[in-house]
Amino acid sequence: MLDTTFGVVVLIVVCAVFLVLGVAYSWKRRGQSVEDYTVSRNHAPVNVGIATLVASMFGTWVLLSPGESGANFGIISLVGYAIGMAGIPVLYMFVGPRIRQVMPNGHSLTEYVRYRFGIVPFVTIFLSIIFIMGIFITAELTAITAAVSNLTDSPLWATAVAVGVVVIAYTAYGGLRTSIFTDRIQFWVLIPVLLLLVIVAAYLLSDTDAWSSAADAGLLSASSSGSYFFAIVLIIGIVASNAFHPGMWQRVYTVQDQRALNRSLWGAVAIAIPLTFLMGMSGIAAVGHGSVSPFGYPEVAAALFALAADVFPVWMHFLMLICALMLAMSTLDTLMNGIASGIAADLAGFGTQRGTLMNLARAVTVVVAIPAIIVASQGHSVLYVFLIADLLGAALVTPVLVGLYSRHMPGYGVLVAGGLGIVIGALYYPKPDLLTPWALTAPNGEQMFFAFASALVISSAVTLGIIFGHRAKFPNEEFDFEVLDSSVALIDSPSAADD
Repeated sequence: MLDTTFGVVVLIVVCAVFLVLGVAYSWKRRGQSVEDYTVSRNHAPVNVGIATLVASMFGTWVLLSPGESGANFGIISLVGYAIGMAGIPVLYMFVGPRIRQVMPNGHSLTEYVRYRFGIVPFVTIFLSIIFIMGIFITAELTAITAAVSNLTDSPLWATAVAVGVVVIAYTAYGGLRTSIFTDRIQFWVLIPVLLLLVIVAAYLLSDTDAWSSAADAGLLSASSSGSYFFAIVLIIGIVASNAFHPGMWQRVYTVQDQRALNRSLWGAVAIAIPLTFLMGMSGIAAVGHGSVSPFGYPEVAAALFALAADVFPVWMHFLMLICALMLAMSTLDTLMNGIASGIAADLAGFGTQRGTLMNLARAVTVVVAIPAIIVASQGHSVLYVFLIADLLGAALVTPVLVGLYSRHMPGYGVLVAGGLGIVIGALYYPKPDLLTPWALTAPNGEQMFFAFASALVISSAVTLGIIFGHRAKFPNEEFDFEVLDSSVALIDSPSAADD
C-alpha cells in the first residue's frame, strides 16, 4: 500500500493536471456552437474514434468488476464479460448506421424516441436514461473511491469529491470536444500501462501455486453451471444497458463518416475482449493466491487490489493509482457530457434558446453527479451497482430499438413491453448482498440469470406480439421514417473541425 499522504498528493496532482488541460482546451473553444457541445458532428477520424470509444467504455470499474466476477463465478463468466463488452460496439455497428440514415441531423437516442414514439414514451425513456447514467456515474465513482482507498487508505468521500468536481468542471464547461480531447490522452497512456501491469503480474505469479489453487477451486473449470448463468447475465446486461448510453450515441455522429464509424467500432472490439478478460483473471489469481475467497465480501469486490497488496511491489501500486484515476475521468466525462448533451438536444427541440440550453445542460450535470458522489462514498459492490442499471436496460432495449426498423411498433408498445419486462425481472432480482434473492435461493448466479433472461425475453415477446397485432388490426397505419429526417434539424451551425 502507498503512503496515505503520498497517495493524496498523487490524487491532487492528477486531478489538477486534467482540470488545467480540460479547462484550457475548453477556453480556446468557449464560443463553440451547441452542435459542437453536443455531438461535434462528423469531425473524428478513425484513430480518434477508437481512442474515445475505448476510453469511454472502460473506467476504473475494469480494475474491480471483472476481477469480482472471476473470483466469484470463474473463467466462463469472464468470457461472458469480454463478449458483453465487445457486444457494445457490435450493437452500434447495426444501430449506428441505421440512425444516421433515418435521422442524419440527430443528436441523441431520446430525440429519436420523441419523434418515433411520442411524448409519453419520450419522457419515460428520458427518465430511464437519466437513472441508468446516474447508476453508471455512481458505479464509476464507487470504483475510483474503492481503488484509491485500497491503494492509499484515504477516505472514500475525499476521492469521490475530488474526482467528481474536477470532471464536472471541465466537462460541463467544454462539452464533447473536451471529453474527446482528454480521452485521447488517457487512451495512449492507459493501454501501455495496463499492458505492463498484466505482464509484470503474470511474471510475479509464475513462481507461485496461484493458478493450480484456482484450478482446484473450480475457477478455471468450464463445467460450472453458475458460471455460464452469470456469463449470460453479463452479456445481456452490459449490451442492453449501453444501448441507452448517450455518450455512445454521441460518438455515432461524431466520427467522420460511416466507414470511419465501423472501423472505430471494430478497433474497440479488438481491445475490449483481451482487456476485459485479462483484468478479470486477476480475481481468479487472487482466490488462488489466498488474497480473497469467492463471495467473501467486501474484500472480493476489490480482488485485484487484495492481490496487489500481497504480491505487487510499490511502484506497481503507484501505476495502478495513476491508471485508476485516468480510467475514472475518461469514463465520467463521457457519462456527464452525454447526459448534458442529450438534455440540450431534447430542449432544443422544444424551442429553448442557446444560452438557456447550455446553462440547463451544465446544471443537470451537477445535479446528477451530487447524489452519485454521496452514494459512491458508501463503498458498495461496483458490480452490483452496475447490475441495477443493466436490468432496466434488458427490459427496454428491444421495444425501443425495434422502432428503428419496424413501421408497426406503436408508442404504447414501448411502455407495455418495457414495463412488463421490468416487473417480471425485478421479481427475481437479489438483494444488495448478492446472495439473498427475493424469489430464488441459489447463491451462484441462477437468480440473476432468471432476472435478466425474463426481462429480455418477456419484453421481446410482448414487443413482437404488439407489432404483429398492430399490423393485423391497422395494416395501413405505418410510421413514416421520413418524419425523423424532416423533424430533427441542426440546433445551430457547427464550427469547422480543428483537432
